[in-house]
Amino acid sequence: MEMMNFKKMNRLIILGLSSLAVLYIFTIQLISLNPFVASWDQVDYTLAMDRYDLRAMQPHFPGYPYFIFGGMLVNFLADTPNQALVLFNVLVYGSSILPVYLLAKRYVTSVSAFLVAAAIYTASYPLIIVNQPMSEGAALAAFWWYFWSIKAAESRPADKWMLLPLFLFSVLLGIRLSYIPMAIGLVYLLYRKWAKREIGLGGVVKYVVIAGLFQLIWVGGLVISEGGLVNFLELAFGFTRGHFQEWGGTSVSNELSIWARMKAFFFTNILWWGIFSRTTVLMVLCIVIGILIFLPASKSKVYKECSYHLGVLLLFAYAVWALFAQNIEKPRHILPLALLLLFVGLTVFFKKRAGVYASLLVVTIIIAQAMISASYIKKQAAIEPAVYQLAHYLEEQPEEFVLYTWEETRVLQFIKMPYPHKRIYTYKIFLHDQRLYKGKTIYLTNSVVDGFRSQGFDPGGRLEKVETFTSAEIFDPVYHKIILYKWTP
Repeated sequence: MEMMNFKKMNRLIILGLSSLAVLYIFTIQLISLNPFVASWDQVDYTLAMDRYDLRAMQPHFPGYPYFIFGGMLVNFLADTPNQALVLFNVLVYGSSILPVYLLAKRYVTSVSAFLVAAAIYTASYPLIIVNQPMSEGAALAAFWWYFWSIKAAESRPADKWMLLPLFLFSVLLGIRLSYIPMAIGLVYLLYRKWAKREIGLGGVVKYVVIAGLFQLIWVGGLVISEGGLVNFLELAFGFTRGHFQEWGGTSVSNELSIWARMKAFFFTNILWWGIFSRTTVLMVLCIVIGILIFLPASKSKVYKECSYHLGVLLLFAYAVWALFAQNIEKPRHILPLALLLLFVGLTVFFKKRAGVYASLLVVTIIIAQAMISASYIKKQAAIEPAVYQLAHYLEEQPEEFVLYTWEETRVLQFIKMPYPHKRIYTYKIFLHDQRLYKGKTIYLTNSVVDGFRSQGFDPGGRLEKVETFTSAEIFDPVYHKIILYKWTP
């Protein structure tokens, strides 16, 4: 009897601590909505809240209509449109605890399943991205609901339950198109139903058609909003060409070797950023769990039971896509991979180590993540991004000047800076253009200078360093450090 009471007390403590960590983070998110719009993409999304126009990149293609609509639904609860998008992310991402719990409960006990859900929800780097006015946060939530719906439909007869994953996949792509590799989940589901003789070839075709019709809900709306199919396809091909061949940072447009790209992809983006959140504490704790997973255990059935894991299939499909077709310089693109690794790793861990000490180790990670996440969320909402610091510094300059930027000008336009600033693409055009501003000071940002150097021109001898503006790299890996230079003719 005493032993049973001891175990019950341990469960209550474990569930209590992890629940408090979840509620603490959710509260911090609600009271610390990020007020800044600090990147090109964030401006695109925010402007769409006022006027939805793909040609004006409000937002950029393919439009993410479900995300923008979600922001509009909660707009009355927020102070600004960008904070409405953040709030929508926070609310929807909070709901993802339920599908993660239901998924984990298929493999481990209910207590362990809640710990898995709490560990995934409190993961620090994903919460940073959730707290930005971009669609990644809502997409992660939609993904977990989609993942759960596939398993729910798989375990039930092929009837109306089959429609749920088909619909949720449409919602997922209508929030973030880059999740398209997750279609492998529908392929998996249809194959399983066909293999169990629940549907025939005609049934497969029927569900594929229904899936296409669900996608037409949002795609058709965009076609109408752009004035017809021709205009829509013109935008689509233009965006796709730019993403894969010019500015998208994919394996085609990036100069990194395949080995350097794979190293940055796995060790830097997935592990150091996505799972460890650039902290030594989380790295050590996760390594301990990793070691315990691979140590021998009496429960040898774990690998047999988890080898057919749908999560592994989804992880592999998205990993190939993210490695070759996403921007390696933006770690946020690997978020579903980091969380899927956590999910698979923790479910395997609890299958092998089901004792109190294993649970306490995961609770320690949850508490550590909650503390780190709270700190990050507060800082992100309070400290001005580097591009805002640049904007306000130049606003105080008494002389007449013109500023040449790379992508920073999109933010400067959004926050309505009164001085002239323009995006410049090539060194030769800059040399011609700056002559039009005789008598005015010419400023350039380091991103412009780096762009000139990548084109084979080094203007170093004609630059004078004026000021450096910095913010946390984990909030903005590309523009966390902006150096302002003065051009000397």
